[in-house]
Amino acid sequence: MNMDKWIQLNSQTVGRDKIARLIQYASRALWDSLESSDLHPAMVENFKSLEYILSTFRKLLRFGKCLDIFYASLRTVHHPDLTIRITLTMGKLSQALFLFADHFMFLARTGLFKNLNANRWSTFANKYWLLSIIMNLCRDMYEIHRLFDLHKASIRSGLSRSIPSRVESSKDISRLALHSYNLLLTHKDVLVDVVKNICDFFIPLTALGYTRITPRTIGLLGTFSSLAGLIALVEPTAKLSPT
Repeated sequence: MNMDKWIQLNSQTVGRDKIARLIQYASRALWDSLESSDLHPAMVENFKSLEYILSTFRKLLRFGKCLDIFYASLRTVHHPDLTIRITLTMGKLSQALFLFADHFMFLARTGLFKNLNANRWSTFANKYWLLSIIMNLCRDMYEIHRLFDLHKASIRSGLSRSIPSRVESSKDISRLALHSYNLLLTHKDVLVDVVKNICDFFIPLTALGYTRITPRTIGLLGTFSSLAGLIALVEPTAKLSPT
């Protein structure tokens, strides 16, 4: 990414949020790596402080965004494709509820409302974040299915012979896997969205206690998903549409 794109990205609120998210999760991976190696305890505390500051900064940037997402769901409810309509609308409503709870977590951090139960709102937020990711993944699977349907149509019309019509051997399975990979590479928007959502999936899942993943792994997953989000933001062909 050249300097002009970084400047353009940083000039947008959503761009600042994604850059801060990238550094936030990278900081988590770094402090856990240093802590597990029993190295540089002062740096561990510095990275933990940086993660906390960036997390709070992102909550401030997102304050009030739940209303924007809610109104966006009113537009997607009229999408002509039933599957996209359901997954997008449910995903946005879930994201709006996640952000609504996130606002209360921010207020609890500021100390303005000392009686707020931050843990309760955190659980609420993570449940709806997880639901929004599940909806996004369902949409991704639907997009992949549509890509294969389109390619099968081209096979039947004689435009391509690169994928076997029936899977009868390990060789056919290998060819099918390779073709699937190449097909996704030619559709960067779907590939980037799948990577982002799969990485994000384990973050609220771990926060809710359904899985046990180290902070280092969570940090790496968050870093990869943040990079995918940045790619989609600066590269129009890598952004899945409609959103």
